[in-house]
Parts: sequence; C-alpha cells; structure tokens
Amino acid sequence: MTDKEFSGYRADADVTWRRVGQHWPRPSQTWRQCLLDPGSLTQRLQTLSNGHFKVQVLDEGWIYGSPHTLPIFGSRKATQLMWSRRVLLCGYDQPWVAAHSLIPISSVQGSLRQLLWLRDRPLGGFLFRHPHLRRDEPELVRMDECWGRRSVFHLEGKSLLVAEFFLPELIRQIQNQQNAFNTTGLRP
Repeated sequence: MTDKEFSGYRADADVTWRRVGQHWPRPSQTWRQCLLDPGSLTQRLQTLSNGHFKVQVLDEGWIYGSPHTLPIFGSRKATQLMWSRRVLLCGYDQPWVAAHSLIPISSVQGSLRQLLWLRDRPLGGFLFRHPHLRRDEPELVRMDECWGRRSVFHLEGKSLLVAEFFLPELIRQIQNQQNAFNTTGLRP
C-alpha cells in the first residue's frame, strides 16, 4: 500500500462536498450505512474485522491550511498551521478506509495536545471517549468507485475536521457478512 494510491483522499481535497440531501443519485443502502452512521467508525471496523484491525499512518505533520478549508474553519483558523494526519484503517490487512484529519494549531491545546502523538492508534478511539463530543452534519463526496464523508467535530470548545473515504474492500466485507447472515441466519 503506497501513499500515492491514496494521495487524493484528503479532507481539503478540491472536490465538491455536498450535504446528504443534495446528492443525486443517492448512495446505495450499504454505502449509506457507512456514510450516515453517527457512531464510532473505529468501533464498527474493530467489530467487523473480529479484532483484526490496525491503523497504518501514511503521513502526519504540520501544514498550512488551504483555501478549501476556509468555509469550514473560517479565514482566521483556515490560514494557520494545522496538524495533518493521513491514515489507512485496515481490517484483515486490507485498507478499508482512507482517513485524513486536519486540526488547527489553536485546537491542539490542553488535553487535545494528545492528538499529536496518536501514532498508530485510531483518532476515533480518542474522540468517542468524550461524552461532550459534538459532530456537525457530514458532507459527502463521490470519488471514483467510493464515497467519502467529512465532519467537523467539536470537543472542549475546539474544532477538528475528519474525512473518511470508504474503500471498495470495506463494502465487499460488509456485503459478505450480510450474505452470510442471510444464508445461515447466524451472525458472522
């Protein structure tokens, strides 16, 4: 798995992100299960992979915000330094999700400073432990043969942007498990 294969899957990609109701044709039911699930994606992937889950870091470091983050963070925050973290979320050693998070330097204060040292631990594992976590309505995009979503999360008065691109291998895994359930009546 090379970084180049997944370089276009970015939270600040120059693509047309739209609210859920603005997409036509709409994503299929299987895609909507992924895109609209408000819970922890990390927890869902860990369950789906029977614990054979890992985070592969593609790159992380400081970057300057781009014009594509202006509508999200506003001009003051979007032009400042941001912590950028691009990872693959893998099940059974297959890339299932390409994820990219952008965190303005002003958000990496206090306990959120821990986000700089996640390394191969999932961001969702950190975020969803906090009972006061708030998530804005996601925006969706169709890219090649996959769909992506991005959401702004708010925690301790700070904001961060997370984009997740659901790769075809994840959809195949979900469909295989659904087929196994439909044939046997037993949970896989």
